[in-house]
Amino acid sequence: MYMGKRAVSKLYKISAPGSLMLFGEHAVLSNKQAIVTAINKRIYVTLHPRSDRLIKIKSKLGAFTTSLDKIIAIKPFVFILAAIKQNLSKLPSGFELEIKSEFSSKLGLGSSAAVTVATLAVLEYWQTGEIYNLTRLAKSARAVIKEVQGLGSGADAMASVFGGVAAYKMLPFSCKKIARGLPLTVLFSGKKLATKEVLKITAAFAKRFPAAYSYIIQGIDQCAIEAKTAIKRKNWQRLGELMNIHQGFQDALGVNNEALANLIFKLRNDSKIFGAKISGSGLGDCVIGLGVAKITGRVKQIFVCTENNGVTICKK
Repeated sequence: MYMGKRAVSKLYKISAPGSLMLFGEHAVLSNKQAIVTAINKRIYVTLHPRSDRLIKIKSKLGAFTTSLDKIIAIKPFVFILAAIKQNLSKLPSGFELEIKSEFSSKLGLGSSAAVTVATLAVLEYWQTGEIYNLTRLAKSARAVIKEVQGLGSGADAMASVFGGVAAYKMLPFSCKKIARGLPLTVLFSGKKLATKEVLKITAAFAKRFPAAYSYIIQGIDQCAIEAKTAIKRKNWQRLGELMNIHQGFQDALGVNNEALANLIFKLRNDSKIFGAKISGSGLGDCVIGLGVAKITGRVKQIFVCTENNGVTICKK
């Protein structure tokens, strides 16, 4: 389909923030409470329509060309391509996508969710001139993540869509912003393990110890429920204690390791930190401390702030 010179020359740009999981890891997959936050590091996706049916993707991770007629999933663009396939019947022509990120995909800051949200949003922006329904966008992003990973709550995508600190449950769908942000210190463990690989480990644990697993999930859920109240009341002392309790459950699930434990106790030993835990599925990625501190030594500290704004149309 010929788009016309004016349409082809126009650019469409969307940004979406990265995210951190605060409470509810693993339990969210059992339809329990989760709490997530957006961060002030964003991914930008720019779409330039073409007059043919080619799709060209370019980022720091490489370049890839395919066609609307035969989309082949290829790393590192599997989430982007799955998002495109979800909208395939609505797309009038090919296009070029340029992806830029303010943070490395190796840091475990919800990069996959952010790029999924931004890609879905830029496709809608191109087709309709607006992003009409954030809930629909959030559900679409969750569907893409589940398709790629086989299993996934989509919790990090909720932060990228809505921004701020949000309380989320899978079914029935519920995602409500409960705060603009929180004071956090973020440390990177030095490696990132794919969520689906961690979930294989927790699934094996659940099979071996079903009763214990059930109690752990209930405990994580209770921490998240009480954390929701503590955040609303700005009770940082109680929120920090709940983070420490939550971490104990994550340790019991087998998703802690020596590197993460050392970082957690480094944070807890700082007088400015109220509590600390793993952020995300575990066995890698980041740990978070409630409070703002500068951690010294051979530590990879990521300087981020929580972010109130979610997915955003970039007018310039």
